[in-house]
Amino acid sequence: MNLLSFPLLAVLLISAAVLHAQTTAPAMRTWTSADGRKMEAAFIALEGDAVKVRMANGSTVDVPLTRLSAEDQAFAKSQTAAPAPAATTPGEVAASKTWPRSFSLPDKPEVVVVKEDAEKNEYIYRSPHYEFQCDSKLGSNVVREFGRIFESTWMLNCLLPLDLKPQPEKLREIFLARLFTNKSDYMEAGGIEGSAGVYMSGKKALMVPLQSLGVKMVGSRVSLENNSDDDMATLIHEITHQMMNHWLGRLPTWYIEGSAEYVELLEYKRNGGFSLIGLNRQLQGYARRMNYSGGGKSFTMIELEELMNIDGRRWAAALGKDGAATENYGSAGLLTYYFYHLDGNGDAANIIACLRELENVKTNEEEQAAVKKHLMRERTYAQLGEDVKKALRKEGIDISFFPSGKNGPATSSN
Repeated sequence: MNLLSFPLLAVLLISAAVLHAQTTAPAMRTWTSADGRKMEAAFIALEGDAVKVRMANGSTVDVPLTRLSAEDQAFAKSQTAAPAPAATTPGEVAASKTWPRSFSLPDKPEVVVVKEDAEKNEYIYRSPHYEFQCDSKLGSNVVREFGRIFESTWMLNCLLPLDLKPQPEKLREIFLARLFTNKSDYMEAGGIEGSAGVYMSGKKALMVPLQSLGVKMVGSRVSLENNSDDDMATLIHEITHQMMNHWLGRLPTWYIEGSAEYVELLEYKRNGGFSLIGLNRQLQGYARRMNYSGGGKSFTMIELEELMNIDGRRWAAALGKDGAATENYGSAGLLTYYFYHLDGNGDAANIIACLRELENVKTNEEEQAAVKKHLMRERTYAQLGEDVKKALRKEGIDISFFPSGKNGPATSSN
């Protein structure tokens, strides 16, 4: 977890408090006729010399291309070359039955230009599952790199045997990333001071200032610098939140962040893909990065009852405290790794069973009952803590626990 992105939770947990299973529908957009009149409708298809659109009342209309503005004509034509939005259906890539060891994208993801309008500073590019909106023209190498990292992270979240079924937010057919050349514009759009990027479910978009991704301006074009692994890790973390947008209202706070931390700790391959080979080595590297006191293989975790019952308010309050954010994020990441790879038979069966039940919960009480049934399994928090310590020690990481109260009074007990 890049330290700059800690304020994410303050936004994430406020805007995503009560999300439930969502279906997709064509995205509405503003169309302009050749004589300047405007209408709101969703693009359906380009059929010959006419555009089929769906109006807000559900009716479909065929509009001759010649009756649209030049910009809208170009947009409609670009949709025939762009990857089909239908590719975002949950069943397109089935979850693996076992944990993947590695994967690479079979081909370089095709990224097409939807719009480049220098007068309005509007530039739109599209990969199979993402639309990138920027206020500066992106160099072809930048577009390719973003396409690889976004599509790789989407693919990984599809493949994990957790069966997360990534899908765009309600009324979107494709995920949206808004990229900002200037930090001030990012802040004005809702970014948070000191953040390297935020996923805002209320705006149905991942927002990222380009300066946090290791890019630079060359004239009026954005080009890659030597962006670091930390830059990529920050982006991967935020993309994972967006992949899980329809889960956020059902998951405990520690797992919302821990699941994104887990994907962040994995080795990203610059040609597009992830390696999960040598997971204990990758976990040790993560623990070293998260141990702000520089203790190497040791890490002091948040006491488990406190961690597993923390709410968004107390988590957000820790963001402004020196070291507290590192402790919370690192603890959530290590606990998630434990449930994925070390708990029970080491096959994630218990947390997968918990997720299947969480798919249908409607109350906080039902959420807590699912966690108690599948993750606690008659253990006290102290007993679970001992199991976590023993399991992580075998992975080469010695841990201890803070006394309870690092994040304020606990709200429940076991």
